[in-house]
Amino acid sequence: MKIILLIALISIISCKEKEKQTDTRKSQSATITTKNYELIKSKNPKALLIIFPGGGTTSKETKENFNIVESATSNNISVLFMNFNRHLWIDKEETEDLSIEIEEIIKTNKLKTDNIFTGGMSIGGTVAITVSNYLSKINSPIKPKGVFVIDSPIDLFALYESSKRDVKRKGFSDERLEEPKFIVDYFEDAFGGKDSLLSNIQKVSPVTLKTKNTENIKDLKNTKLRFYTEPDTLWWKDNRQTDFESTNAYTLQKTSRNLKNKNWSNFQLIQTKNKGYRMDGERHPHSWSIVDINELIVWILEEK
Repeated sequence: MKIILLIALISIISCKEKEKQTDTRKSQSATITTKNYELIKSKNPKALLIIFPGGGTTSKETKENFNIVESATSNNISVLFMNFNRHLWIDKEETEDLSIEIEEIIKTNKLKTDNIFTGGMSIGGTVAITVSNYLSKINSPIKPKGVFVIDSPIDLFALYESSKRDVKRKGFSDERLEEPKFIVDYFEDAFGGKDSLLSNIQKVSPVTLKTKNTENIKDLKNTKLRFYTEPDTLWWKDNRQTDFESTNAYTLQKTSRNLKNKNWSNFQLIQTKNKGYRMDGERHPHSWSIVDINELIVWILEEK
């Protein structure tokens, strides 16, 4: 689960405000770029896909790492890459503000709202599932028909507990301890000490396995929902000295069983093997590449 680097939590988007439109003959799309998002707008869209980036990355980097644009636009799907990237979680006020921002983007660019999907990588998936639940809860005209998360830390209390375990472990380098120490201090400052942390964290965490709490995603029960993960136990052990129980894959597996026990019929857990690689060829199960893009396109366009 240790996938959120300190620099990703404190990085600042520095791209300048700009807007441009580029037409492409093959996909018949236009690209609109601003400091808050990049929109690849199909000429005759059948759906809108809203993507949230991983920690500290921008819409440009997401577009480079998640090579979905050509497949999406050739199937008449517009893609909105958000620059909302420095949040381990979002509270009620932030969720409302983000919803208004998305609504304004859709209105400004005259996008259809009848077939919206959201998704994200890592903490971007946590944001996607939170804002999507809110939009469904209020029955917003922009509520999504489907949501997917890619190896996301959707249980914040589990992230906190695994970080505490790491801090106590011997043999870790100062560099390896930097992230868990930050997370422990950050969470205790944000949510209070041990007596209040669990109750406070449950207010914003999508799920909390310790209490089997799924209240914060309950309004997605009738929405198409997918969890992508690559449970490579050996990789995490060899490269990060991380036990499987402290990985996002473990959390997503347990959440999957919990949702099935609660009769979530539109939910899927997609576990991959040896698909996780970074753009430079580095092996890493926590990567955009674990998603089969063509199959995702089919999932977006299929009738529920």
